[in-house]
Amino acid sequence: MDGARRAGGSRGLIRLLDEHGAEITADLRRFYGVDVLDWFRGRHSARYVLALIGTLPDDSATVAAMRGGREALGWDAGTYVLADLVDAVQALTHVQVAKAAKNPRSVERPKPYPRPYAKKSRRPTGASNPFSAALQREVGEGGGPAVAEPLSPHAETFRLPAAVLARSAAPERPAPVRLT
Repeated sequence: MDGARRAGGSRGLIRLLDEHGAEITADLRRFYGVDVLDWFRGRHSARYVLALIGTLPDDSATVAAMRGGREALGWDAGTYVLADLVDAVQALTHVQVAKAAKNPRSVERPKPYPRPYAKKSRRPTGASNPFSAALQREVGEGGGPAVAEPLSPHAETFRLPAAVLARSAAPERPAPVRLT
């Protein structure tokens, strides 16, 4: 995944869920059989969920969304290699045609095969987010756990349950094994 956008812990996970919650939810269910809402229920740690997200395959909806959207679906390493091969064949053909032409500069250069590239598109605050809506239904209805006050710029679309914030604020646990 994108190393520049890497952040650990609950806040990093919240940011990812706010931006790509629907895709992450579907992919975790599809590839690992894990319900991302189990993190809110206290069954999984943020580190565990982030590890699962970080190991999603290249052809997952989450990776496609981070690379630019639906047009990036199916673009794995092999597809990029094939696109590079198409570009190489076109470049070699261009060189040969230009070499044989009376005026080599008149030969038009080939355009590279179109690839999906990451777009910097942020949802406007208050945009419809299916993941956030599902979480609000689960937490907000029927006297569920209290929702903590927002701590992030995503406050308009996403609020953490107080129980999750309490777990996140807990001190680090010591390592289970000590090396001597």
